[in-house]
Amino acid sequence: MLLDKLNQLLASKRPFISEPFNLVPIALALLFNIIHWVILASKVKISSSSIVLHYNVIYGADLIDKAYAIYIIPAAALLILIINFLLANYFFKREKLAAFFINFSTVIVQLIFLIASINLIRING
Repeated sequence: MLLDKLNQLLASKRPFISEPFNLVPIALALLFNIIHWVILASKVKISSSSIVLHYNVIYGADLIDKAYAIYIIPAAALLILIINFLLANYFFKREKLAAFFINFSTVIVQLIFLIASINLIRING
C-alpha cells in the first residue's frame, strides 16, 4: 500500500509546489522560521548589551557578543530554507524522491536551529 502510493507520487506529473509532499514540509519549515523570528524578537531586544552566544559544559560561556548577533541564527536558518527549496525544485525535475528528502530535512534543520535559540534564551534569561 505504501509502495503503491510512493510509486504514484514518483510517477505523477504535478508541478513542484502543488505536490503535497513538497508543499507541506516547505510550509511547515517556513512556519517554524517565522516562529523563530517572533520568539527572538519578543525575548531578546536589539541593544548594545552583551549576551552569551555559546555555552560549553566544560568551560561555560565561551562566546559573548552584542545582542543583535543572536539574530544570525534565524537568518542562517532562513538561508538554508531558501537554498534547500531551490535545490529541491531543481532535483524534483530529475529525481522526485531526492526532492522529498531535501524538503523533510529542511523541517528538521529549522527545528534544530529553533531549539538552539531557545536554549540561548534560557541561558541568558
